[in-house]
Amino acid sequence: MLLPLAEKLGVSVTELLEGRRMPQERQFTQKEVDALIQKALTFQTEPPERQKERVQKYLPVYLVCSVLGIVEALAVWGFGLAETEVARMSLILGVGFGVVYGAYAFFWMTETLPRYYDENRIAQFAQGAMHIHIPGVYYNNRNWPYVLRAFRVWSMVSMLLLPPCLAAAGMLEPPIGENAVVAVFAVYILSLFVALVWPAKKYENGKNT
Repeated sequence: MLLPLAEKLGVSVTELLEGRRMPQERQFTQKEVDALIQKALTFQTEPPERQKERVQKYLPVYLVCSVLGIVEALAVWGFGLAETEVARMSLILGVGFGVVYGAYAFFWMTETLPRYYDENRIAQFAQGAMHIHIPGVYYNNRNWPYVLRAFRVWSMVSMLLLPPCLAAAGMLEPPIGENAVVAVFAVYILSLFVALVWPAKKYENGKNT
């Protein structure tokens, strides 16, 4: 990707990464080249002011939802309403995913995709610990704001709803209760799929926001 752009601009890849012209006799070591590439890959396009705004805007909501989700999960566990292995796994996964990936979605995931997402049909998103790949679902700057918003809402709402739903299932007599727990977890996974796919498909060809 860097080589065609460098050729079009009439510069070397190293000059492109460094952002300035280099003396012709200047030779870079492999370590220096690797450092430049790493710098390009980790370059933060979002200004610090915008990052600060995001934290101020979303931190209260995130903290309240996270605390409530954890308290709910502990209550369900403490009252013995998550007795099966599937119920415990679902409880830990739901709250853990909401806390960790919710924070990532609110505070670190980019709100604007690189231009090549608009110029190509790309079905993958990878940034740090977050990897999204659903065949047939393409991301660009027309649908990405809606996808990110939906993922943020899902991460908080699912974290709050999963513990009481598992508790309700745990109150049922076996084997109905065990089947209900599996159904609750299946709906949880399906809701994540819907949260990512529905806005991506709906706004894929919409106006840039």
